[in-house]
Amino acid sequence: MKRKAKPPQISQPPGAAVVVPPELLETAKLAALDAKPKKTHRCHVCGAEGATEQSEMLCWVCRRLKISAWREIEQPAPASE
Repeated sequence: MKRKAKPPQISQPPGAAVVVPPELLETAKLAALDAKPKKTHRCHVCGAEGATEQSEMLCWVCRRLKISAWREIEQPAPASE
């Protein structure tokens, strides 16, 4: 009986951490520090923190409810017989 071929050796054992070059790590840290966080406001509807000017001053919950309400209005009513 023939023996099975061994799989090729992997340079790192499974589950080992990947080594990131220090230069790349440093540039990523600097880029993260330079990023400006979005300014948040209170939601006009519920008063929750986290609304942005781009979201019409609505938190994500109220914005989703608004979009859902629009979809319901836009759907035609079922034809009754």
